[in-house]
Amino acid sequence: MRKKLLLFIGFFFFVAWGCDKISLTDPPGIEVNIPADSLVFAVIGDYGLDSENEAAVADLVKSWDPDFIITTGDNNYDQGEMSTIEDNITKHYGDYIYNYDAEEQYQCNGKAFDEQLNRFFPSPGNHDTYGISGMKPYLNFFTLPGNEAYYTFTWGDIAFFSMNSTASFMGEQEPWLKEQLANTGKTFNIVYFHHSPYSTGRHGNEQKMQLDYYAMDVDVVFTGHDHLYSRIERTDEEGPYYVINGASGKSLYECGVNPLDEQEFAVTCYDDDFGAIKGTWDGTELTIAFYALSNMLDPVDRFSIGNVKNIK
Repeated sequence: MRKKLLLFIGFFFFVAWGCDKISLTDPPGIEVNIPADSLVFAVIGDYGLDSENEAAVADLVKSWDPDFIITTGDNNYDQGEMSTIEDNITKHYGDYIYNYDAEEQYQCNGKAFDEQLNRFFPSPGNHDTYGISGMKPYLNFFTLPGNEAYYTFTWGDIAFFSMNSTASFMGEQEPWLKEQLANTGKTFNIVYFHHSPYSTGRHGNEQKMQLDYYAMDVDVVFTGHDHLYSRIERTDEEGPYYVINGASGKSLYECGVNPLDEQEFAVTCYDDDFGAIKGTWDGTELTIAFYALSNMLDPVDRFSIGNVKNIK
């Protein structure tokens, strides 16, 4: 009787979970290097739970008519499964996604697909990895440069570097980032990923992501994970800006739970409302601004970086 019960439990597990286990398709190895004289881009993070909050932030982003969108992770709550990807991502941002190597039923078929130009560049978060298939649904859904888990692309005079902070260590990605940054030839360098090197939110600092971005000539590090907006600067460096946006739809966390040393860091933090970041490059100056849903005309926080580095 006990053997039959164990067999039944094993069969139930296979039926309930086996169909969610998927195979990983090879990345297409694309490159994205778009010439431009100016651009507008959006940064969203911790957004991927089909809700009124996600819809409202998506409407805010679309009102800017951005050239593209980058994400700081947690694109597909709660388990990163293929079964939730359409509601959590496609429903709200499908017009920006050109995922031609995804299975036909998951292809977005929106504006970006018609143009054959991807305008959505995510980074993976921990919730994109929790399902039985790990990151495979994420990697199979999106069509991204390089190996797709981490990659680079350029648009105008800005080089973007998406990293996979869900990896257990950065032994492979750190030398890749250094090499790529040394050869971009672009005025501005932006790195983005999920787990914040420094944060006053509930998750606090992620030590493995505390790379020497200043020495690598990085201007802005965008992250998420803590569900708030924050701008952090090290007082012993003239850059980069560490900017957290994890407030694009899922929930909100409280600022100041893990305070940073005021002698070492200058911190701006906002936890009152959901929102998104608007990045604008006019051919000379790069401006970063966070807009909340409660006041979509005036930014909560704004800063600019001139063509000559470290002019603020």
